[in-house]
Amino acid sequence: MDSLEELLNRLAICIRNESYESLETDWLEIKPVPSTGNAWDSIRETICAFLNTRGGVVLLGVKEEQHPARHFSFTGYTENNSGNLSALRSAFTDARRDPIEIGDCLRVEVRSFETGQVALVRVSALPEDRKFCLYRGEARERIADRDERISHPRIEEQDERKREMETFRELRPVDGVALEDLSLQRINELVLLINQGQAQQIVTIKSTLAAAVPFLETRRFMLKDSRITTLGALVCASRPEEHLLFRSQLDAFVDVPNAIAQDKKTFRDNILQLMEAGRNWTLRNIMTGISAEAGGTLEAEYPEKLIRESINNALAHRDYHFDRPVQLTLKPRHSLTIRNPGRLPHELVFEKLDDVIPVRRVFANPRARNPRLADILKLHNKWEGRGVGMSDLVNFALANQIGLPHYQFHSADEISLCIPAGKLLDESMEAWLDLLGGFIERKAQGRALSNEEKLVLTYVIKSELANRQGLYTLALTPGNNHFGAIADLKACGLISLHPVSDRFREVYVCAREFVSDDSRGELRAIFAKDFDRLDAFNQQTLNMILLAEKYSKAGGLNAKQVTRLLKHRLPEELHNRGDDEFYRAIRYRIERLAPDKKSLDLDADRWHSVPESMLSIHGPSNRPLFRVNRSYQSGLL
Repeated sequence: MDSLEELLNRLAICIRNESYESLETDWLEIKPVPSTGNAWDSIRETICAFLNTRGGVVLLGVKEEQHPARHFSFTGYTENNSGNLSALRSAFTDARRDPIEIGDCLRVEVRSFETGQVALVRVSALPEDRKFCLYRGEARERIADRDERISHPRIEEQDERKREMETFRELRPVDGVALEDLSLQRINELVLLINQGQAQQIVTIKSTLAAAVPFLETRRFMLKDSRITTLGALVCASRPEEHLLFRSQLDAFVDVPNAIAQDKKTFRDNILQLMEAGRNWTLRNIMTGISAEAGGTLEAEYPEKLIRESINNALAHRDYHFDRPVQLTLKPRHSLTIRNPGRLPHELVFEKLDDVIPVRRVFANPRARNPRLADILKLHNKWEGRGVGMSDLVNFALANQIGLPHYQFHSADEISLCIPAGKLLDESMEAWLDLLGGFIERKAQGRALSNEEKLVLTYVIKSELANRQGLYTLALTPGNNHFGAIADLKACGLISLHPVSDRFREVYVCAREFVSDDSRGELRAIFAKDFDRLDAFNQQTLNMILLAEKYSKAGGLNAKQVTRLLKHRLPEELHNRGDDEFYRAIRYRIERLAPDKKSLDLDADRWHSVPESMLSIHGPSNRPLFRVNRSYQSGLL
C-alpha cells in the first residue's frame, strides 16, 4: 500500500490549488460527509468492498467538484456524524442475511486537515472464514478504484468454503506449546484405546515423547514444523489450560434465588476430563425424587444419558476459535442450560421469520464441526457420530421425561441449549387439551387421542409457541419414530405441514384453535365497557369460560377446571395465595359473576341467566358449570 501521508499531502495541494489529481486507488476512497443517513449508502458500499478484498481507507471530508473544472474542495468532518460512523459496525450481514459484527475490522481516526478536520476510516480485510459480507443484500469487492458487485455463484462458493474452513479450526497451531508440554501418559492411553479389540496391535506404546512424534503427526496433534495444534493440546497436553485458556474450561453454576445458596464451580483440564467433570457435577446437583412406578426407586430430574450426551456434544462441537468457556447453568426444578461459543451450522437451521406462523426449527445432522476431535471422542465412547444427540432430546421429550428443549441464539457466535425440567405433557397442557376436548373429538370423529398422539400434538403446539418467542426448537423427523402418531394427527386435521415445508424439511404446525387462547375482543363485544372495569383475574376467568363454551365437551367450566387452567396463567396470584386460597378466590369471583344458585333448580336441563350477571349457570348443583351470558345488559353490573 502506498504511503497515506504522501497522498494526504498531495490532496492538500489539490485543495489549495483548486485542482484535481487521480488519487483514489484500490485501497483509498475519498468522500464528502453526507448530511443524511441514507446518503451514507455509497460509503457503506465502499467499506463492504474493502472488507471483502484487502482492506483500505475511506477519507471523509473532501468532495470532488465538477464545475467550473474538475477539482477537490474541502468540506470537513464534524462530530455530528459520529453516530453514522458508529452505525457502520452493524450495517452488514453474511450470505445468510444474519448480522455480522465487523467492529474488529474498523478503526476511525479524526485528524486535523487544512482548515478543519477529516475522518479516516481504516478498514481491515475480513479473514477468509468470515467473508463475504453484504450490504443491503449485495456483496462488493474493490477492483482498482471502483466497487464492483460479487456474483451470487461466488458468494455461494465462498460460503461453502467457510463451512470447510470451520472444520479445520481444531488444527490451528497454538502459540507457545511444545512437545514437552504434552503428557506421555495421555498419549499412551489413546494408543491403548486404538488397539482395543483389534486382532493385532495397530499402534505401539510410546516410550518417550520423541518416539511419539510420528503418531502425533499422523493424528494431526502436531504439524510437520513441530507446532502443536489445538486438537493436540485439547487431548494430550499435561496442563491444557495454560495454553488454551478458556477453551479448555467449563464453568458450572447452580442458579437459585438465594444468593448464599448459589454455587459456581470452574473446571480446567483436557476435553475428556471436562466431559466427565461436567457430567458428575450435574448429577450431584440435580434434584431427585421417588418414583412410584419404579417401585420406590430414586428418579433423577434429567436422564443420565441425556446429561452425558448434551455436555459431550457441547464440548465436541464448540467453536475452538473463540477463547470462551462452555457454561452449565442449573436451575433446580426449572432447567439445565448449556451455553456454547460458536453457532449451529447453517444447514441445520431452518427459519421463516416473516411468515404468519413464524418458523425457527433445527434439524439434526451427524456432521461434526471438529471431525478429528470427534474421531478421538468415538474411541472414548464420548460421541456417536450419528446425530443422535439432537434426536435423543426429542425422544426424551416425547417420552415425557423432560420439557420442550430449545436453542437460543445470543449472538452470531454464541448459542445455548435449554433443557426444561418436568414433562412435555405437563399439567398445564393436560388442562388445555381437556378444555379443547370437544374440538378434538369432533376432528377425530369421536375417537379419543392416544397418549403418544397427545405428546406429539403437545410437542407441535409448544414448538410453535416457543418459535413465536424467538426460540429455536428441534424438528420432528423420521428418526424420532413417531410418524404413526403424526400421520394420524394429520389425517384428523389437528396438525398439518407448514406451507414453507419442502421434501427435505418437514415442519408441522397445529390447528389454529390450539394456539388461539385470547378471546378478550369477543368478550368486549358482549360486555362493552364493563369488561374493561374487571381486573386481570376476572378477565382471564371469563376468557377461559368463553373458550370452553366454544371448544369443550360440556360447553362450560366449573370452578375447579378454571383453577386448573389459571394456576399456570396467573402463577404470581397462586404463589401469593396458595392452592386452596387460590381455588376459593376463583370460586368466589365466579359466583359473583353468576346468578345466585340458591334460588335456582340447577338440575333442570337448561342454563340459567339473569340480565345483570355476566355468566350463566347449569347443574349439577354440587359443582355447576358456567358459561358466558350473551344476554347480559351492560351497566347493570
